Amino acid sequence: MLKIGLVFYLCVWGMAIIASQALWRTAETAGVIEKVEKFVEELFALETFAFDTDKIFRLYMLAGLVLVIGGTALTVVLVVLFNLISDLMGGIRFTMIEEETAVRRRRLRIGEDVVPSDKVGRRRRSDAETERRNDG
Repeated sequence: MLKIGLVFYLCVWGMAIIASQALWRTAETAGVIEKVEKFVEELFALETFAFDTDKIFRLYMLAGLVLVIGGTALTVVLVVLFNLISDLMGGIRFTMIEEETAVRRRRLRIGEDVVPSDKVGRRRRSDAETERRNDG
């Protein structure tokens, strides 16, 4: 589980890095970053304010790696805990029942009449109506 968790969290981390860089570059191209920097300057009455993109992404990548290691460790601990509880309690049992979806057809014997299925239903209904009339 350690290997699977590590690969999974590394893939998520990689996708997050790529997506955030693409989003940041798009925001820079659209001029959104400059507007936010000017807004912060005006809000706090600063002479200059600018985002240090390289430092932001280095810290972002480092924090992501810490989360990868933490997530992998948490996954391994939870799997070990699940296995211990499963051993103590007897585990979880799954029963799979395979049901046939096809309708079985009865083979006809020589001399038997073939009755369509819609007439069988009508015949049953009429038998029930006859019994109600005789009882009532």
